[in-house]
Amino acid sequence: MKTYRVWAYETIGHYVDIRANNKADAYTKAMDVNVLDWEQSGGDEIADLNIKKKDIEEIKTNIVKLKIKKPWSEGYKEWKENYDK
Repeated sequence: MKTYRVWAYETIGHYVDIRANNKADAYTKAMDVNVLDWEQSGGDEIADLNIKKKDIEEIKTNIVKLKIKKPWSEGYKEWKENYDK
């Protein structure tokens, strides 16, 4: 699944981040989100939000999976051996 930011406009832009398989799925899930759960980009009035499919963008995450080369205990033993010399 990917993360999509769905924008909706009244007079001020509002957005919600949704985990979905594609833009169509994100659009469908965004229609089910409560109006009060949308993040506001300014202002505080929400009357009627209009969602357009062209305003759905995929968000690239900056999460990097950690690849451990060796357990910390082995690294500690090496450090300890070098430190004691």
